Formats: sequence, structure tokens, C-alpha cells
Amino acid sequence: MAWWRGYDAAEYHAWQTGEGPPRGHSIEDLIPATPVLSTVDHTRARIDVLQRLFGPGFTSPGGPEHAVEMVKPFGLTPERSLLDLSPGLGGAAAAVVQRFGVWITGYEMDPELAEWAPGVIATLKGGDHVTVRGFAPESLSLRPNSFDCVLSRESMFVVRDRAAMLKSIHGVLRDWGQLVITDYVLPSEVEPSEQVKAWLESEDLTYKPWAKQEYEKAFAGLGFDVRVLEDRSEEHRKHIRDTFARFVENLDGSDPLAEDPARRAALIVEAERWARRAALMESGELALYRFFLIKPEPKETEA
Repeated sequence: MAWWRGYDAAEYHAWQTGEGPPRGHSIEDLIPATPVLSTVDHTRARIDVLQRLFGPGFTSPGGPEHAVEMVKPFGLTPERSLLDLSPGLGGAAAAVVQRFGVWITGYEMDPELAEWAPGVIATLKGGDHVTVRGFAPESLSLRPNSFDCVLSRESMFVVRDRAAMLKSIHGVLRDWGQLVITDYVLPSEVEPSEQVKAWLESEDLTYKPWAKQEYEKAFAGLGFDVRVLEDRSEEHRKHIRDTFARFVENLDGSDPLAEDPARRAALIVEAERWARRAALMESGELALYRFFLIKPEPKETEA
């Protein structure tokens, strides 16, 4: 933090612990000026920071190995079709293509990521097998029974009508199609804690995530066969810790992130986002669950 703000580490620590600001500075000096940024500046900076943190084409922790591990239950082959409802900038999808040779159709809810994804994907090995388009959850309309597998990584919690979204996913899957969802869930269906409410406000969400039990009810109502239901919070927290540890380790005083106000602002936003999520998982107020489901063939009705 001292390096980030341009101060001697010992002096900065003394100020933080109540011994006054660094020599030659007032408290007002420590408040960074709010940069004047255009929408283009903000978006480009965000895209750059995300890839600097998580890797080319990635927008969340885990990296290529985790991306491949998530889809292993599908038993992918080049003949199978995969719908990715959380492609981000396409990095995870490209990693899956490199491993399994599949073609991946991606639909991304974040309009900024969806706009920039094609340009990023074009630079990635395996990107020629990946397409990403933008979509709004309430208007997802795909041909019924058109995909063998569907993947959604940490994106359902931002959907207001999750029941309708799951119904759409069920409809797009072929019989015996497979679905993997990883998502943030609450420990119970009761009112979330004040810390969770503050996190939701920071993510600009006015509705809470589901509890695990709500997911189970929705899956049962649609006739899904739930094969795996597991808490992956500790693994997710480790991915977050490792990501930021590597990032900090590689920082030095000449880093352009320290000089560019747009990238600096974007980095602060991302650091706060992931720190909040990790802290809530550590306290048990939030969890990351993985669900692996199969859509059985409809049972024949008796004449």
C-alpha cells in the first residue's frame, strides 16, 4: 500500500497505526484525486486490469487448469456442443478448446466484456473455436434441445429471475444433457447478514443470492438429476489469494498501473470486489457451490 501511494513503507505504517501522516504530507494529501475518465478509458482499463490479474482472456481466479477441471465431468469430445453462459473474455473457453477440441458458444451478461471478448479471443490459442455474444438473462432465447452441455461459472447470483433462467437452460439441453453451475450461495434462506448486504450493494445488486436449498428445489422442480452438490469455497478462496499474491509479488516501482489513473481505479475496484467475496466465504456468510446435473430423457406416458 505504501508503494502504491508513493510513500516510504515505515512512515506509511506509522501513519496507519496512529502516529500521524508521513513527513511533509497532510491528511488531505493522502486522499487521491478522483480521475476524470471517459467510458472508453474505464472499459479499456478494466479489461487490461482483469487480464493482468487473472491471465489473458480471464476475468476471474483459477486459470486454465481450473477451467479444464470444471468441464471434465462432461466427457467432452469434438462432436459434443457446449454452451458457456459465463465466457467473460473467452480465456477459460479457449483453454477448454485446447484440451478437448470442442466448439464453444458463449453468451456473456456483462455488456463490456461481451463487447471486448471477440477482439481478445482472436489473440488466444483455440479462440477460433469460441464465439461470444452478449445477452440479457430475461431474453435468452435459444433453439430447444440444441446443446449437449451447459456451463455457468459464478454468474447466476447476478440474475434476478434464476428460476426462469434455469428453465431456459433446461429447455436448451438435449436429453441426457449435462449442466455444471458454480455459484455464490447463502448458508440458509434467512435474511442475509449486514456484511452480505454491504457486499451486494458494492456489486450493485438489489436482490440476494439463493441458498443451496433454493437451488435444490428449483432443480427438483425441473426434473434435473443432481449428481454432485459440493462446497468449493476453500478452493475458491485459495485461487483468490494466489492470484493477488502473484500480482503483488511482480509489482515494482516502474509498473505502469501505478501511473495510469484509469487502471489504478480499475485495480482498486477489482481488489475490493475479490477481497469482500473472500472475507465472506471465510466467515461462512457466503459459500461457493458446484452443482453437476443431468437432464434425463422424459418418461413415456402410458396410453
